[in-house]
Amino acid sequence: MADFTIKQLLTATGGTLVAPSGFGDPVIHGLTIDTRALTPGMAYVAIRGETFDGHQFIPDAMAKGALLSVSDTDVPYPHIRVENTVLAYQNVAKLHRERFDLPVVCITGSVGKTTTKEMVKAVLETTFCTHATVGNLNNQTGVPTTVLQLNKQHQVSVMELGTNHFGEIDAIARVAEPTICLFTNIGEAHIEFFGSREGIFRGKTEMLNHLRPNGAVIANGDDDLLRTIPNAITYGLSEGVSMRAVQIEERGLEGVSFLAEGFSKRLLVTLQVAGKHMVQNALAALCVAHLLNVSDDDALRALAAFRPGAGRAGVLHTGRFTIIDGSYNCNPTSMEAALDVLKTASGRKVCIFGDMLELGPDAPAFHARIGEYARRCGVDRMLTVGALAKNAAFDPKDAYDSVDALLNDLPALLSDGDTILVKASFGMHLNTVVDAIKNL
Repeated sequence: MADFTIKQLLTATGGTLVAPSGFGDPVIHGLTIDTRALTPGMAYVAIRGETFDGHQFIPDAMAKGALLSVSDTDVPYPHIRVENTVLAYQNVAKLHRERFDLPVVCITGSVGKTTTKEMVKAVLETTFCTHATVGNLNNQTGVPTTVLQLNKQHQVSVMELGTNHFGEIDAIARVAEPTICLFTNIGEAHIEFFGSREGIFRGKTEMLNHLRPNGAVIANGDDDLLRTIPNAITYGLSEGVSMRAVQIEERGLEGVSFLAEGFSKRLLVTLQVAGKHMVQNALAALCVAHLLNVSDDDALRALAAFRPGAGRAGVLHTGRFTIIDGSYNCNPTSMEAALDVLKTASGRKVCIFGDMLELGPDAPAFHARIGEYARRCGVDRMLTVGALAKNAAFDPKDAYDSVDALLNDLPALLSDGDTILVKASFGMHLNTVVDAIKNL
């Protein structure tokens, strides 16, 4: 638990204490933006979101034992009045980060951030007490929430940084203060807000503004933009990178193996996750392991045992079907990589594809491109959900307006032995389709 005095909170936030006389300077036992996570003695930070206003939960927070709230308006409870509660929350987290002198690996990119973060975490856990982003807490409030969970037992931290607008990575990297900046790739995710891949590159590399002195940069050397970062340790399949994969052997849905060459090493890596794209994630983890002196044997064992989280392209066997569950998120790059995995399956290949969001005015063309790619990958049936994804449908009758409409027809659309890829942006809720297939 991150403890603070009132004086420390006021200094960090630049706020004003509004409280009865005699309130004193009690120790605040942590901050939270979620009343469900609140325990007595904490401070509650009221965040104004797109769909809710945290200020309405201040009475509930006080009833649960909060000592005070952090608010951008006056409320009839002890509170620290600030102009911007998100910035205040970030500033308190930054204060907490500065209490620690430990390696912090910050990971960003268009695709593969979470899987790479989990691989790096798995490798580092063999040697260190490792702190890491839980789930996908990678945004303006998620990163400070993660930082505030650091404690004195931790020896290393792995954090994921996400963005869909300029300035966001700059803000959260200021809080995280990386000692290692790791970049996965620059694709088309969120291109609606960045305008181009070059814009995405500028947004992602804001992280470099806050790299601590004597820190290191790790970048995907197969990416035409990332390989331009000066003095970076590079990884990939290309010649000339610092850590290169050669002799790649794909084993269909069962995984992939390869030789990793670099840093005067030649390592046989075996992964039980499918897809050539997973090779790059593993190479990134090996680069971190090298920098932080994790033994090769420990790193290789961790990678061999690695399994992706729910919705992250893990392979599920139900008895009737094989499911490639990519329902957590989707963009053109990750969708094509998932189709590359699907094409290795035996039997009938079915793709259930939902809208990819935040792609801007070219979104219909991006979805049509996926349909063409699916045909080249030998997909037998393309079922789509949403107004954009219908551009990828092979047959108009297989284009559904909603998840519910698809679910009504689903039993008649699938056959025993099918391998089914399910993938869309998170907002399409195709995880319900995965659950439905499991229950058929």
